[in-house]
Amino acid sequence: MPKKRNTGQFGCPTYNQAAKIIARFGGEAKLAKLIGVSRISTYRWNYRRPYGSDGLIPTAQIEKIKGVARLEGILLRPEDWVPEVNKWDEDTLE
Repeated sequence: MPKKRNTGQFGCPTYNQAAKIIARFGGEAKLAKLIGVSRISTYRWNYRRPYGSDGLIPTAQIEKIKGVARLEGILLRPEDWVPEVNKWDEDTLE
């Protein structure tokens, strides 16, 4: 059974850039601690606008993330940074 997603005001972001980068670091909390921001900030990257950044990483955080990835030995591929439009289907949204 697929994981139920929040389809309310915060659910279904348009892009998946933030999700790809967060997954490389092992979760929102770990990434937030490494770059020195609150956990809520990284969670909100996956919220729809106007409550979040709609799946995109804010430009102010990109250089921090790249620097921390180098120090921690985390491989960030160029395709991880390319935002792709999420495709939501009925199975995902149940």
